[in-house]
Amino acid sequence: MKLNLILFAVLIICALTTVNFKHLTRSNFATLDEENKKTLDLKDQQTMLRIEESSESRIEIIEQTAKHKLNMHIPKKTEKKVIIR
Repeated sequence: MKLNLILFAVLIICALTTVNFKHLTRSNFATLDEENKKTLDLKDQQTMLRIEESSESRIEIIEQTAKHKLNMHIPKKTEKKVIIR
């Protein structure tokens, strides 16, 4: 009888431990899923920033080429003319 009570207590402890580990696993999986979503969002943001940076650098290269090689400049107010048809 005493052995049965000890085994029953061990069984209850094992069952509670199993339930606790399953709960922790589910919680950790949910946290992992959230972090994966954040990672994907950050990767998308990084890609957008790199695209923006590359387009800005192309604009700078075009402006430098226009200024130095083609001797172009931004026109002043007196140099601008409006053409109306």
